[in-house]
Amino acid sequence: MLGEEVAAKFLISRGYSIMEKNFRTPFGEIDLIAERDGCVVFLEVKTRICGRFGPPLSAITREKKRRIVKNCMYYLKMKKILWGPCRIDAMGIKLDSSMRVETIRYVKNAVEADDTGALF
Repeated sequence: MLGEEVAAKFLISRGYSIMEKNFRTPFGEIDLIAERDGCVVFLEVKTRICGRFGPPLSAITREKKRRIVKNCMYYLKMKKILWGPCRIDAMGIKLDSSMRVETIRYVKNAVEADDTGALF
């Protein structure tokens, strides 16, 4: 996916190492899993070409956040990552009609394990 490629390049340019792309779990998929300074970062990527459906990050609903947390917990348990920092970030990417990046919005700690309210 173009948005995930853009997101991976964005993270790499800022010193992150990409550990996994499109990691499948029984509950869904984690778009990107990265690491920087010993912190595991789960990244939810939303990409939009036009504004008809709202800004990209508006697609992360309360239910989507619950699934994201379940996916991340599954990954940590499966990989036996029991200690150490981790967080869930989100990235909204808006492309123009020529499929070029128009804007990137990167939100650290966008979702928390007990998060039930609106994202933004």
